[in-house]
Amino acid sequence: MSAQPITTDDVPAAPPARPRLGIVPKPAATVSTMGFVGIIIALITAGMVGVMVVTTSVSAQSRELASLRSEAVQLTYQSAALESHLQNMGSANAIALRASMLGMVPNPHPAFINLADGTVTGSPQKATGDEMPFLRGIAPEPVAPPPLPAPTTETEPVETAPDLVAAGPTEDQQ
Repeated sequence: MSAQPITTDDVPAAPPARPRLGIVPKPAATVSTMGFVGIIIALITAGMVGVMVVTTSVSAQSRELASLRSEAVQLTYQSAALESHLQNMGSANAIALRASMLGMVPNPHPAFINLADGTVTGSPQKATGDEMPFLRGIAPEPVAPPPLPAPTTETEPVETAPDLVAAGPTEDQQ
């Protein structure tokens, strides 16, 4: 930049006049202090009512959720009990017991039919009902044990095989 000489044409002649200070006129529409307090109280009341409604709704939903959870637990227990009962009723022993109550008897000589070609495997025989009494829950009749031989006073020498070895010390080793 280069320096330029200042001329009197560039300097203003007199400073501008300052505006005079005065009273500002009052706005036409104003809210009184009581009106402002009323609006604030109305907002606080509306907020409190809203919080109470939300809290009551959440509390009711919480009680309903607790009762539904309790009911779900009870239904789970009931379902497990019914499933256990169903498994017990479907076991082989329970089916055999119900079949024997109906008069059915087990057949020890079954025959099987191959459905693909119609052949019969095994020899079918009619069951009489007394083949397997233990399967029907009937205890077999006890068989009398054979009579014991009369004891004798003479003892017979027992012969032992020479390849047998005693498990403990013998009379000769003591």
